[in-house]
Amino acid sequence: MSRVCEMCGKGPIVVNAVTRRGKARAAGGVGRKVTGVSKTRQVPNLQRVTLRKAGVSVRLRICTKCMKNSLAA
Repeated sequence: MSRVCEMCGKGPIVVNAVTRRGKARAAGGVGRKVTGVSKTRQVPNLQRVTLRKAGVSVRLRICTKCMKNSLAA
């Protein structure tokens, strides 16, 4: 099952998770140091929704942003 919104096409993205240690300079420390960078995936918040198009019920997996925009109209 794909993790892509069927309305807008939004899919997963790859981001860096940065691990830091130390105390910030503004808080009286010597500064924060980066100790590791690892890749993580962020997937869209998909929900299964039944919408009516031209009198026919259609079941779609759409992201919550599309759900908010389509139900508000």
